[in-house]
Amino acid sequence: MQVKHFKMRKVDLCLSSEGAEVILATSSDEKHPPENIIDGNPETFWTTTGMFPQEFIVCFHKRVRIERLVIRSYYVRTLKIEKSTSKEPVDFEPWIERDLVHTEGELQNEEIMAHDDHATYLRFIITSAFDHFAAIYSISAEGIAVSDLS
Repeated sequence: MQVKHFKMRKVDLCLSSEGAEVILATSSDEKHPPENIIDGNPETFWTTTGMFPQEFIVCFHKRVRIERLVIRSYYVRTLKIEKSTSKEPVDFEPWIERDLVHTEGELQNEEIMAHDDHATYLRFIITSAFDHFAAIYSISAEGIAVSDLS
């Protein structure tokens, strides 16, 4: 088996331009689709529709080492993050759970030091919100690509 190694450069692993993809979202609004989370545009967002919990899964298409996460959101009260190192989006394990603070008129900017954790997929679960709807503007995962999945 040949292992392809990537250049060791820190990047935002959650950008579609870096190969990330939202492979599942429990709700979708055509004006605010889940792809907005990883498009790199600070003005776009994904919005939930309906009851909680709501979730989405980001696939990196490679094994990555995450050092820091930044979640930009609005109206999210409780957020759980699970990770998987499998080749398929299975075997998720609990990783991080946060209660966020809401300030009217301001985006939530939650920074999490991830201590060099490895993942191929991240599942984000919004278990509760401050309103009937919540929005995720972006997920930023600073880190490096470690290896291909093949």
